[in-house]
Amino acid sequence: MGKKLLVIILMAGAAYLIYRQTHRPATEQELAVKAVEERFLSASNKYIGAAAGGMAGGLDEAESAVVQVQKVRLELARLRKTLTEERAIAKADQLQAKVDEFCRKNEIR
Repeated sequence: MGKKLLVIILMAGAAYLIYRQTHRPATEQELAVKAVEERFLSASNKYIGAAAGGMAGGLDEAESAVVQVQKVRLELARLRKTLTEERAIAKADQLQAKVDEFCRKNEIR
């Protein structure tokens, strides 16, 4: 009985430590990257929706979305220069890859 209780306590302690390591609250820098990511997702969804809609109204919305994507790209570049935390830099790098891929696929400069 004593060994089982010790094993259960050790497992609970290990689970708690893992939880603390993986569920850290987002820092200010991570939240800034997330805000830029949300703007990018909004603009890219708007672009995709406009492209699917076609016609003149869709073209105007697509152009507006392109401008928004370009602004997000510039904002992300400025933000990346100020980041100091490894997790925020990693998230910014992932977002940069997504933005670059979206722009490449849709021929956005």
